[in-house]
Amino acid sequence: MNVALEGEIVRELKPVFGYLHRNHEKIGENTSYLGSMPYTDRLDYFCSMTNNWAYALSVEKLAGIEIPERAEYLRIILAELTRLQNHVSLLGFLLNDMGAWGTPLMYAFREREKILDLFESLSGSRMMCDYMRFGGCRVDPSVARVCEENCRYFPAFC
Repeated sequence: MNVALEGEIVRELKPVFGYLHRNHEKIGENTSYLGSMPYTDRLDYFCSMTNNWAYALSVEKLAGIEIPERAEYLRIILAELTRLQNHVSLLGFLLNDMGAWGTPLMYAFREREKILDLFESLSGSRMMCDYMRFGGCRVDPSVARVCEENCRYFPAFC
């Protein structure tokens, strides 16, 4: 923002648009494509895996990079787990706002923690995972068993 001040009086103000949420666009000008990946986590703490995926997918489409089928499945599973932990948290906060103080929110966070445990086992971080890479994922362990155990706790309609 360009501001002309006279003492404490604002005489002229010219907003500069485009530097949204901690200047990610400006930071991206001074780093590599891969170096920008961790910043996508910070756009929305509850959706770090999905934001990683969106950025990786954008770069891959622009660069014409092919994705292994296994990596695509893994990305989809992680995005769905991200969606589940978002919806569980939303439900807990919503019930809290409607007057159900404490208990539903604690149950929601208990379920959310199970998914964050999985994210931590994959990436080493619970919320800002920095997991996706162009052309695949950072590490590719066998996560089917752990995902199955986590999903057993959620109702079938999720």
